[in-house]
Amino acid sequence: MDLHKILCAISCMGAIHAHCENHAPKQTNVSCIQIGGNYTHVNLKNNRQPSFHGNLGGMQGSYDYRPWNSFYGGLRVAWKEGEADGSGSDRSFVYVDVQERLGYTLALHDKNWLLSLFSGFGYRHFGQKLKQHDQHSILFDYNEFYIPLGFIADHFFNSWCFLGLNFIWMPQVYPTVKIVPLKGARWILKSTFSNILVELPLGFFLTKNKCYGLIFKPFYEYWEDGRSTAKNSSGNSLNLPGNVYNFWGAELNFAFSF
Repeated sequence: MDLHKILCAISCMGAIHAHCENHAPKQTNVSCIQIGGNYTHVNLKNNRQPSFHGNLGGMQGSYDYRPWNSFYGGLRVAWKEGEADGSGSDRSFVYVDVQERLGYTLALHDKNWLLSLFSGFGYRHFGQKLKQHDQHSILFDYNEFYIPLGFIADHFFNSWCFLGLNFIWMPQVYPTVKIVPLKGARWILKSTFSNILVELPLGFFLTKNKCYGLIFKPFYEYWEDGRSTAKNSSGNSLNLPGNVYNFWGAELNFAFSF
């Protein structure tokens, strides 16, 4: 093969490569801010009282930095309030959850799939006021730190719609509760490791540049408060039972990407 043919072959390969680069999908937005409202139905169970059923409502906001095949970082804040009724008593709730995430995002199958794997640090405050007939109210302030471990997966069907699956495991690392009638003492609780959150976001872009969108996100969450490990001066357990929560609900968020 003479020099002229070699140069022609190299030139053709370069032109093909440049053509492929020009037609490869490009990421226009790497950051996303979401803000919206939520509705939650809660079922609470423990060993000493009948189940409580009720409804919560609130707001949430989040920020995600999610470039293709690169570092992933996120921050989420959620607030909810509401009440639940039981047999002969009821509870009012104030729920605040803050979660920081760090991980990596993979862009797969011609960038139609995004998969972000992450861990981080989380804090949850769950205030509860127990009101029983003909008795004084009792206020429980649960403060629980946990480690989120999970993934965010999105499939983009076309230029204006995507469907996702999010899963987070949330083992606790330092759960405590403060009970107001008991002189405000803070009790350490047994850590629980069965806490999970599953979300199914469905998103719609409102503009061609994908800067604005709406995201509807049904979810299910299972959470446990561990029993108290505290003992009195005689060495007897104080026997504060654990709680088990099942949360079902949905969020509706407005999204701004840039």
